[in-house]
Amino acid sequence: MAINAPATGQVATAEAGTTADRAAAWKAADYGSENSGQFVTAMEALALAGAHLHAGGRFADVGCGTGEIAEAMADRHFTVSANDGSPSMVEATGRRCAGKSVTVEVQDAHHLELPEGEFEVVHSSWMIHWLTDPRHALRTMARAVRPGGQFVLQWSFGQPAEEGFPMRDVLEAVVARPAWRDRLAATPLAMFHHPVELVREVLESEGLEIVVEQRDVEIPGPRDPQSLRRVTRTTAFASQADALGEDADSFIDEALRALFEAGLTNVHNTRVVAVRPDGDPEAKPPALVRPFPQSVGLLEVVSASDVTPLIRRLVFRSPALEDLVVDQPGEIITLIWPVEGGGEPVLPQPGRWRFPDHAAGQHTRNFTIREIDREAGLLTIDFFLHGDHGRASRWGAAARAGDTVGFGGSRVHWVLDPAAEWTLLVGDETALPAMSAIVASLPAGHPVIAVAEVRDEAERPAFDSGDAVVHWVSRGGREPGHGREAEALVRGLELPQGRGQVWAAGESLVIQSLRAHLLKERQLPKETVSALGYWNRQRAQHGDA
Repeated sequence: MAINAPATGQVATAEAGTTADRAAAWKAADYGSENSGQFVTAMEALALAGAHLHAGGRFADVGCGTGEIAEAMADRHFTVSANDGSPSMVEATGRRCAGKSVTVEVQDAHHLELPEGEFEVVHSSWMIHWLTDPRHALRTMARAVRPGGQFVLQWSFGQPAEEGFPMRDVLEAVVARPAWRDRLAATPLAMFHHPVELVREVLESEGLEIVVEQRDVEIPGPRDPQSLRRVTRTTAFASQADALGEDADSFIDEALRALFEAGLTNVHNTRVVAVRPDGDPEAKPPALVRPFPQSVGLLEVVSASDVTPLIRRLVFRSPALEDLVVDQPGEIITLIWPVEGGGEPVLPQPGRWRFPDHAAGQHTRNFTIREIDREAGLLTIDFFLHGDHGRASRWGAAARAGDTVGFGGSRVHWVLDPAAEWTLLVGDETALPAMSAIVASLPAGHPVIAVAEVRDEAERPAFDSGDAVVHWVSRGGREPGHGREAEALVRGLELPQGRGQVWAAGESLVIQSLRAHLLKERQLPKETVSALGYWNRQRAQHGDA
């Protein structure tokens, strides 16, 4: 079955080969319960790559596991094509992603098929080290990346060739012991060493440019013997566990003990982010790649003022702002509130969006950086007061000098296309700070059209529109996030000739509909449209805003 099968949430089957045969031992329920750390690192890698800037495009997830990444990217408005060698994993992904823009099928990655040049983002985490030879899969994934798109890859045993693969030697010695030799004769170890230089060579030969290369990436999770036994039983030793039945734990304990005694516990997790340059030298550059969060710390409120009845401006200070690089307009910062009734928030690790287990239940929300003065250690954020539903909105409405909140930042939400001859900006109150920053950053005389939805005229001062031609949409007493008046106004616009750049943000379902109009009906090039769901009205009504 073609990977772009039309049915949403559809599960397809394909001829299973080497990888699928080996993967048949993998049980989705066991794998999902023991490998949540792999999802965390995958989301880290995608954040590092700036994959969110391609929202609305096509996303390929090769080795999708139990579907957490496919689901997360569909929720970010990607159209997702997922595959895995394990029928159990594919079924689990189909259940998880039912009703979402996800198609999933069984594929043996040794014979991987993807349409060339079709995907804004191709992703594969913790898969290629199960392949005897990864080169076909790497070439296929690389060729699937469209110009301006990116390839995000993570795998184990990526150490340089000169370091060899002593871990496998130790494990094969355990398999050769009398207790296991005959019983595992038909169940070879299924982990392979693919050096980073091999991966680099293949990707560069396919026209990709390596922009990130990281070694020894840490997968979060417990490292005690019992936990390691459970994890390896669902992955590295899944086939051996099936073959040995009740004796599986004894074999796994022997194998782990041998590795610890040999000092070979580093699995050399490796991460690569690559981009395919656009053929137009003046076209929009690839997404900026930077660690997230660059900086973490506590922000203390210095002052609070009402810009409009619904927009409250808070000025914060923090010494941690010295380390925060903000060089693009409309960058976002993530604010962190502690568990209800708790003290100070628990902060993530710099460079890794990870929290200790006791931080579960904290509240986080993204906000646009309105202004930053690193020398003075001051940061300005505008809060849109949705009402009493969301914690962030309630906190912003009540914040006073001396109040504190955690932060991690920042991330880029706008990259200027130097070839753009005009710019269209569309958004509600949550987008106005970014729209203001974008307008201020554009060269003098550059045509800018803005469609701004607000409650009424009293909210207009929140948008510093400069020389932009502004079309205002007043929703009156209607709740934010309902209705399509802004989209209707965009539909009626006669856009300028030539290459443009479109940036839109607001309620996720509203933005999804607007994106469809821009890409499908107006047929604007995908690389010129960035449409971001900043909030979701259903979540806001349940206090998650």
